[in-house]
Amino acid sequence: MINRKNGRLTVINDLGDTLECLCDCGKITVVNKKYFAAGDVKSCGCLKKDTEYINLREKFEEKRVDGVAMHLFSDKARKDSSTGYRGVSKYYTRKSKELRYRAWITVDGKRHYKSGFLTAEEAYNIGRKYLEEKYLPK
Repeated sequence: MINRKNGRLTVINDLGDTLECLCDCGKITVVNKKYFAAGDVKSCGCLKKDTEYINLREKFEEKRVDGVAMHLFSDKARKDSSTGYRGVSKYYTRKSKELRYRAWITVDGKRHYKSGFLTAEEAYNIGRKYLEEKYLPK
């Protein structure tokens, strides 16, 4: 098993049920012999980090239009939405404590609001659509 390579790992020492391996990144790790032989372990963990970086960062950045992650702006509300609409929240007015709804949108890290609607549906159809038209790239 010594010098056998699997993915980024090279066996440097056979410890019985486990193998001591040197990863291409320079880290030494101990893996179960069965998992190494089956090809289930291919690195010390650096391969997962590299893959996650590519999938979560670089591919995410490719979907941006003028710096805005357009794929996050769908009409479907989140499961935990209290109003049933995406980008709409409830609030109570300061003086009269009446229930109102506001539409909001976050673009380039800045949140924009349109407030004062009597229903969540109004906030979405008027306020949210207005904010999308104003702040999202065409």
